[in-house]
Amino acid sequence: MHQEMKVVAEPRREIPVAAECDVLVAGGGPAGFGAALAARRTGAETLLIERNGVLGGASTAVLMNAWNCPAEGMTGVAKEVTDTLLVNGDAYAGPLVNFDPEALLDLEMEMLLAAGTRVLLYTWVTEPLMEDGRVRGAIIQSKSGRQAILAKTVVDTTGDADLAFAAGCPTVKGREEDNKMRPVNTMFRMAGIDIEQLLAYCRERPDQYQQDPSSHMAGAGATVIRLSGFFDLVEEGRKSGELPQEVFYLRFEGVDSKRGIITLNSARVYGVDGTDMWDITRGDIESRKQNRQLFEFVKKHIPGCQDAHVISSSTNLGVRETRRIRGEYLLTDGDMDSGKTYSTSIAKIHRYIKKGYKGHSPDGREGAPEDSEHHEMETPLRWFEVPYGVLVPRNIDGLTVGGRIISQIHMADMWTRGQYACMVTGQAAGAAAALSAITGAAPRNLDVAMLQKELIRQGVDIGAVGAEYARA
Repeated sequence: MHQEMKVVAEPRREIPVAAECDVLVAGGGPAGFGAALAARRTGAETLLIERNGVLGGASTAVLMNAWNCPAEGMTGVAKEVTDTLLVNGDAYAGPLVNFDPEALLDLEMEMLLAAGTRVLLYTWVTEPLMEDGRVRGAIIQSKSGRQAILAKTVVDTTGDADLAFAAGCPTVKGREEDNKMRPVNTMFRMAGIDIEQLLAYCRERPDQYQQDPSSHMAGAGATVIRLSGFFDLVEEGRKSGELPQEVFYLRFEGVDSKRGIITLNSARVYGVDGTDMWDITRGDIESRKQNRQLFEFVKKHIPGCQDAHVISSSTNLGVRETRRIRGEYLLTDGDMDSGKTYSTSIAKIHRYIKKGYKGHSPDGREGAPEDSEHHEMETPLRWFEVPYGVLVPRNIDGLTVGGRIISQIHMADMWTRGQYACMVTGQAAGAAAALSAITGAAPRNLDVAMLQKELIRQGVDIGAVGAEYARA
């Protein structure tokens, strides 16, 4: 029987205004970084607020240090970041791009400060400031107490649509038919790995790991990007109780062959709502418990890992999916799969993906024998365009969104929720917010051609319509 929640009355009080700006960006993950840098470069006074002590979100606080796109296929700010990491020796380019998360978090801060962006860390954006259906800023909470930020336009890059939802924008959480969400997990990085010994073991058992040349490289002389599989060995571990029942394969991410470092991305916790405080606490605890089992299993059973030691672990729980807004346009996987183009396109994005790919299904058993997606060969490099309308919430003015919360269905987010794609949609949302602040036009009424030209100026490939601008 549902028990009515007790409530307390919060007394009315005046809240001090901590800062005013043209564009306020809420959330400093990949999308927020892209948004803040783009807004500042467009000419707007910009303030980025991040709840962690570092920027980068999933790239750094969760340690997901691989981008599912080749360096030559990247665009905009993401390409600029990747090229800099590669030049500095802090990334490895192959079919995917692996990078050092410590180098990334430093680089992103340097780029923002060099552009003149204000950054506020260790601060939560708790709710929007509303006036006649328009977002005018936000309430923040920090060690300095409860304060307000006033802004001409706000960008929600929280990853959970926190501001858009609180402002009254319609949202959908998880899979449309049942609201179930993709699994969550934390990760950890191990050093002391003998990569060549590990690869030799894999080459002797080609049926035991995913050989997809687009993202899993183990050929002689090739750049090692990711190793997934060890299927029979993991099944033995499940039967013996050495491994959690939710784990069906090992996934070595962000392989650093020169330093003997890998990231283990194998823990899986299902049935977690990433917008519920009790759930994310449970998910974090359970994931770390799984990781302890995984570490002991890898050291004991995987050649080349016997001298491994943990050098870092996720400070945040990695959440793949929560709320998505309903905006001026609803993006579907059919749009992407058909190669649909738009007169309002704000980005053309590449990624490796199979037709109908469900990746990280909420139903569990990821990597199990019946899960052909994690056993098949050859994932093609595809492209898709993103129309401006997915960044603009319905019914709410003064707000744009970027990252995995854009207006799309559950099956479409497998195309767009990767960090590289989030950085690009964030860049578009930030540039749009800046132009809205500068011109006074509401984001839904913004001249999209003006935005497209600004994005082209910032190095973003906007797809077919961009070629028309080039010919004009």
